[in-house]
Amino acid sequence: MPHCIIEFSSNLDAVADIDGLMQKLAAHFRTAPEVFPTAGVRIRAIPVDRYLIADGNPDHGFVNVTCRIGAGRALDIRKTFFGAAYQIVKDHLHDLSQTRGIGLTFYVDQADPDGAWKTNSIRSFM
Repeated sequence: MPHCIIEFSSNLDAVADIDGLMQKLAAHFRTAPEVFPTAGVRIRAIPVDRYLIADGNPDHGFVNVTCRIGAGRALDIRKTFFGAAYQIVKDHLHDLSQTRGIGLTFYVDQADPDGAWKTNSIRSFM
């Protein structure tokens, strides 16, 4: 159940290739199907039109990635896997961050197994 939600300031939409970033993150998730089954991978991007960053300079941008996973993965697996995912995002934004201020945050949340319900018929269509 790896859900990756990319929120980003809409001023980056035309210059940050967010679709390409989504593809890179999806490819990374598919490298570990024993940890994150491919049928459960969900990656979405949400441009944010209303925001205020730092000193209000309209050229500043932000990217916030939140990955939500089911409970049960060992800490070392989470640190290694998501450390690599964070590096993918940093590398993707590197050149752009050399031309403008970009705030990047990356969080991993684990779902409470007692507060999560899921249904998935995707496997039968793969």
